[in-house]
Amino acid sequence: MKFTAKVLKSSPAKRLLLATALLTLLIWLAQGFSPQPLLVNRANGSYVVTDNDGRLLRLSLTSDEKYRLWTPLAELPQSLQDATLHYEDRWFYQHPGINPVSLLRAVWSSLITQDRRMGASTLSMQLARQRWRLKTDTVDGKLKQMAYALWLERHFTKTALLEAYLNLAPYGANIEGAGAAAWVYFHKPVSALNQDEARALALIPQNPHARAPMNPAARQRLHLAWQAAYGNDPGFDRLWFRSRKELPFGAPHFAERLHSLHPESATLSSTLDGTVQALSEELLGGFLRQHRLQGVANASVMVVHVPSMAVLGYVGSADYFNADIHGYVNGLKSPRSPGSTLKPFIYAQAITQGLITPDTRLKDTPLRLGDYQPENFERNFYGPLSATEALVRSRNIPAISLLAQLQKPTFHQFLLQAGINIPKQAANYGLSLAIGGAEISMEDLMKLYGMLANAGELRELRWLNQEDQPAGKPLLTPESAFLVGEMLESNPRPQRSFGGRSFGRQRAVAWKTGTSSGLKDAWAIGVMGDLLVGVWAGNFDGSPNRHLVGRELLGPLLFDILDAVAMERPSPVDKIPPPGLKRIEICPLSGQPVSDWCPHRKEGWIIPGVSPIKTCTLHRSIRINPANGLRKCPEDDTPGETRVAEFWDSDELEAFRQAGIRHDNPPPFERLCEQSPSVDVVIDSPKIVSPQPGVSYPVRGGQQNGIEFSAIAAGGQHRLFWFVDDSFVGEGATVLWPAKPGRVEIVVVDDQGRSSSLVVDATRVE
Repeated sequence: MKFTAKVLKSSPAKRLLLATALLTLLIWLAQGFSPQPLLVNRANGSYVVTDNDGRLLRLSLTSDEKYRLWTPLAELPQSLQDATLHYEDRWFYQHPGINPVSLLRAVWSSLITQDRRMGASTLSMQLARQRWRLKTDTVDGKLKQMAYALWLERHFTKTALLEAYLNLAPYGANIEGAGAAAWVYFHKPVSALNQDEARALALIPQNPHARAPMNPAARQRLHLAWQAAYGNDPGFDRLWFRSRKELPFGAPHFAERLHSLHPESATLSSTLDGTVQALSEELLGGFLRQHRLQGVANASVMVVHVPSMAVLGYVGSADYFNADIHGYVNGLKSPRSPGSTLKPFIYAQAITQGLITPDTRLKDTPLRLGDYQPENFERNFYGPLSATEALVRSRNIPAISLLAQLQKPTFHQFLLQAGINIPKQAANYGLSLAIGGAEISMEDLMKLYGMLANAGELRELRWLNQEDQPAGKPLLTPESAFLVGEMLESNPRPQRSFGGRSFGRQRAVAWKTGTSSGLKDAWAIGVMGDLLVGVWAGNFDGSPNRHLVGRELLGPLLFDILDAVAMERPSPVDKIPPPGLKRIEICPLSGQPVSDWCPHRKEGWIIPGVSPIKTCTLHRSIRINPANGLRKCPEDDTPGETRVAEFWDSDELEAFRQAGIRHDNPPPFERLCEQSPSVDVVIDSPKIVSPQPGVSYPVRGGQQNGIEFSAIAAGGQHRLFWFVDDSFVGEGATVLWPAKPGRVEIVVVDDQGRSSSLVVDATRVE
C-alpha cells in the first residue's frame, strides 16, 4: 500500500493514470457499437470417451493438434476457479478488463525505476491474448491486448469470460483448458479434481513452458511455484502426475463411432465394459494367431447387453494401426453380405403370418421360381425337414420358399421397418434376400437379434451410460420371437473351441452363422441369457478365402467369448414362454397335429388362431388286396387288409433315394377307380412348380423357344401327362414345351385323373 501511495503522489503517475482511465472510457464507449466477437470456437474441440466405470478410453486431438476440451463453468470445481483468480487476477470482478493500479505499478517498475519487469495482464487480457494469438512483448502488442480485453468485457459477463479463460488457458505443450489438462495430468474429469489437484493446475498457465509437469525438472519448478503461492502446504507431495505418453488409446473404433453419433458432445460417458472389451480383444487376438496360416487376418467382435441394448464390447478390426489389413476400417459399421444370418427372421415372419410352426414339414428339394433356381451351400438336398431342422442346418431352399410366401409385410418391407438401410427396391434383390443378397452391418444385425431376445420388440443400440432407452417398436409377436429363439437353441454347440478346450454342457445358446457368396465374409451371432455376441471375419478389400465359413471358423470363437463374458457377468437363466403359446401333440414326420393313423407323436408349440393346425395327412389308412398287394378302390367293398401308408411327394421320395433312405410308395390301385377318397383328391393332385403363375415368359421371334413344365406327383404317383389348350404335349415329371406366343392354359393330369392347371402368358420379344 505504501508503494501505491508513493506512485499516486507523483504528478507523472497521476497524469498517466488519468490518461489511462480516459482512454479506457473512450474505448469502452466505442466498443459498444461493435458486433459481439466469437468468444470460443467450440467446433474445433477435443472429445473424451470413458467406459461405464468412468475410466478414460480416449482423449482426441483437435484438427490443429491440440488437446482442447470444452467444459462448462458449472463442471469446473470452485476450488479451481478460486485458485486461478487468487493467483492470476484477484480483482477480476472489480475491473473493466484492465486493472489501472496493476498497470501503473508495472509501468513504474518496468519502465521508470526499472527495478524489475512486472506483468499487469488481467485474466481478460490473458484470454484476449490466447483467443487471438497476440504477440504481447511489444508496446503495440500490449495495447492491442488491452483493447481486445475491453472489447470482451464490453460484450460478455464475468462468468462467461472466466469460463472461456479456463477453457483456453495454456497448461503446457499442446494442452489448452483445464478440462483437457485434468484428463492429461490426472486421468479424471476436471469436476472430480480434489483441492490439491485444482490448486496445482492453477499455477501452470502463468508459465506453462516451465511448469507443465511432464518431466522431473518441470515438476520441480511447479513445486517451487507451489511453495511461493501456498507456503509449506504439503498438498503437492500428495499429487501423482501423468504424462501425455500415458494417455490411453482404448477401443479406437468405438470412440470414433460414439463421436460420430454425438458430434456435439465433448464428454462421452459410454456403456462400454472395460472387462468385456479386454476379453473380446484378447480372444480375438488368440483366434487370429490360431488361424494365421489359413490366411485369416481380420475380424470384428461386438457384445451387447440384451435388455438395455447397451454396447459392452466393440472391436472394429484386429489391429487399428495395421494398414496391411486396413485396420482403421470399422468392420462393425461397414455393410457386408450377411450370408444366412437373416434366415431366422424369415422363419419368424412365417410363424407370425401363420405359415408354419417350428415342426412344420418343409421341402429341401430342387426348386424353380420363374427363371430363378436356387441351390444349397453344399449343392445337395435333404428332402423333407422340420422348420427347426431347416433353420438349424441353414438350408437355402426352404428359406427361399418361405420368403416367397411372405405378405404384409414382405421380407423386404420388414427389413425397412426395422430401419435396415437397404438402398434398392425389392425387385432388385428378389428372393436372394434370404441368402445375403442385401448388405447389412453388424450393428444392424445385432439390433435384429436383440429383437428375438426382447419378445419381438426392436430396440436401438444404447451407447451412452446415462442415455434414456427410447421405446421399442414391436415388429414380431412375442410368440414368434420366442419360438425362433428355441429353434436356434437346438443348434448344437461346436465340438471344441479354437484353443482345443471342450465346451462341455453349458447354458443354452440361440445362435446362427452365415457365409457370404464367394466366401468373402463369415459370421456368427449368438444369444445366451442377457448377452448378445456377434463376430465377423473377412477382408476389407473383399478378397475371398475358402476358410471363411461361418460355422466351422467362427462358431468356436463365438462360444469362447460368450462363456468368458458370462463368467464375468452372470445373467439370468429363466426364459418364460409367452402366454399366447400352446402345446399340442403332433406327428414327428409331418409336423402336423396327429391323426388316428400317426404311429408316433410328440409335443410341439402352436399359436392358437394363427398357426396351421391341419391334421396329419402324411399317414393314411388304405385297403390292400392280400392276394396281389395292390390298393383297393374306395367303391370296392370286398374284404381287404387295412394298413397305414405314408404319402410322400415324388420330389421328397427322390431326395430320400439319393440319400440312401428307403420309403415305400403306397401300392398302386388295382384298376382305374371310379372315385377317389376325398382326401386324395384335395391333397394328392399334382403340383405345378414350373412355369410360375403371374410370370410373363419371353418368346423371341425366329428362335427355338422352350418353357420347362415341371410338377410334383403327390402320394407316390409318378405318371404325369401334360396338355396345352387341350393338346397333349408330353408325359413325365418334367417336359420341355416348344413355346409359341400367346395366352395358354397348361394342365397336368396324373394316372388317377387328378389334375392341376394354370394360365401362362408367352410374350413375343423381337
